Amino acid sequence: MHPEARDRPAEAPVEWHIASILVHLRPERSPDVRAAVAALGDVEVHAEERGRMVVTVEGPHEGRIADRMTAIHLMPGVMSAVMVFHHAEPMAARTAEEVATARR
Repeated sequence: MHPEARDRPAEAPVEWHIASILVHLRPERSPDVRAAVAALGDVEVHAEERGRMVVTVEGPHEGRIADRMTAIHLMPGVMSAVMVFHHAEPMAARTAEEVATARR
């Protein structure tokens, strides 16, 4: 990275993305997968039942969503991770608190 690039503040995101991912996994690996998903950051497990898990991912761009989905798909015990919902909204529609959290 060029030294001047490190000194520039990160650009504020223009949009905020939220996606839901359906994860199929080996039921016996559920505790390990849940812990690994929680460790990713920007990810929350909402439901889990008999080898299926519903996860949401939030981030400033589609790339963050794709990175998290790929990481989940590659976890031991996971058979598939498929996006079932994706929503993007302008940052202008978010509250000041939500915008501050997005910049972290």
